[in-house]
Amino acid sequence: MTVYGYLRVSTDRQDCANQKIGVENLARQRCLCIERWIVDDGVSGAKEPEKRKLGALLKKIRSGDVIICSELSRLGRKLFMVMSILEHCMKVGAKVLTVKDGYELGDNVQSK
Repeated sequence: MTVYGYLRVSTDRQDCANQKIGVENLARQRCLCIERWIVDDGVSGAKEPEKRKLGALLKKIRSGDVIICSELSRLGRKLFMVMSILEHCMKVGAKVLTVKDGYELGDNVQSK
């Protein structure tokens, strides 16, 4: 199992620091240790995942892996894009946790 912290900001004027603090806190609460950080800095969420570092992460995740991000909107700005990303994670057996939304995609009834 690998735990990934995913951060994304849209503009150069924004900072990932607050997102990182929240992700680290959630990981600590869940007794998880973030092993790798994936940061899309200054990248629009409307851009397809394949054109962001997120795309490479999605290709590499495996069953049992965990992605923690600050909120679902960090994965993408379009509902169908976010749903597609979550569906991919579910198919490979990876979990997604979010800080602000309190969302958990995993092997539970709510996710399915």
